[in-house]
Amino acid sequence: MKKGYLRTTLRQVYEIFTEELKNIFKDSGVVILFFGATLLYPILYGFIYKNEACRDVAVALVDERPSALSRELARQLDATPELAVYRVSGTMDEAKRLFEKGKVKGIIFIPSAFGEDVAEGQQTQVFAYCNMASMMYYRAVYAGLNLVVQDMNLNLQIQQLEGQGLIQRQAEVTAQPILSEGRSLSNPTGGFASFLLPAVMVLIIQQTLVLGIGMLAGTAREENTFHQLIPYQRKYHGTMRIITGKALAYLVLYSFIALYDLLLIPTLFQLPHHLTVGTILPFLLPFLLACVFFSMALSVFFWNREMSLLLFLCTSVPLLFLSGFSWPTTHIHDFWRMISYFFPSTFGVNAYLRMNTAGASAGAVQTDILALWVQAGVYFIAAWFVYRWQIQQSEKKLTR
Repeated sequence: MKKGYLRTTLRQVYEIFTEELKNIFKDSGVVILFFGATLLYPILYGFIYKNEACRDVAVALVDERPSALSRELARQLDATPELAVYRVSGTMDEAKRLFEKGKVKGIIFIPSAFGEDVAEGQQTQVFAYCNMASMMYYRAVYAGLNLVVQDMNLNLQIQQLEGQGLIQRQAEVTAQPILSEGRSLSNPTGGFASFLLPAVMVLIIQQTLVLGIGMLAGTAREENTFHQLIPYQRKYHGTMRIITGKALAYLVLYSFIALYDLLLIPTLFQLPHHLTVGTILPFLLPFLLACVFFSMALSVFFWNREMSLLLFLCTSVPLLFLSGFSWPTTHIHDFWRMISYFFPSTFGVNAYLRMNTAGASAGAVQTDILALWVQAGVYFIAAWFVYRWQIQQSEKKLTR
């Protein structure tokens, strides 16, 4: 009896599994979403940000009274990888016109007293006007100017100390007694793609699952008897069988998609990466299960295909910032931090960044992995109640 029951259960789970795969592949919108968005978006983003950092940002240089020192400053600014200097003769008006036309992204102003102040041993200033419409332009102008000014300050101090009778080595040690060297361990190039792409790829997996399963749920309501989520068929009467069969279909497809997004894409675009197929599994399995059951539980609210699209559009950008990859979670308001804990992407982004980009082990991110397992369990129970309620609603309407 038990053997026959088990065989029947497995057969029905397999039938639901294959039926769900058929529903996915016969729905062109879902196919484009599951395979187009997840496979092509990472490549698109990778090529857009392949240069990693802004280089040769155009800036206008206004030198009110050219001197040997100001010309040296201009030469060094132009030699930095961040800046491309365009000299402007005259006043700030011409530089402002270039800035307003978008031909330059910043203005560097050297006052007329620059050379004289330095020669007399007085403190002087160099002014930088940056385009704050883009943080990348601002960062490039600020970093380039700051690097050159610090280097010139050091050289001027060394020259003054040598003039006081110190030998070159003594002057260097006196001017800079402590040497500092900074190295970025997780993002050596300081690149924007290395910073942005890993978090975006994790979020894409969650959001496309929510949108795709929501579209399938909306289609089911439009086509099924009584417009319920679950069709009134014999094989769809076991709640556990339904959830298992459907979840397996999504899990099988997204296992390959996730490996492509989270392993192949970083390798293809030479982003910092440490994970392999073997080491990613402790993170990937709970993350995919949490996303699948979260999407299935949420699908009860989608009465048509368009509703899931609205949710996708309204939540994607907020969830990206709530994940804490661009702003410390300790500085996010407690209310929004608690809201973020409901979404698998919050723990998924944090765990993936630490494991793949920073090289952390699964043990080092066990809190995030445990949270994903808890989410998978909670959303599995929620999906069970949702699907059970839908079956009961269909049965009630059938008996009327």
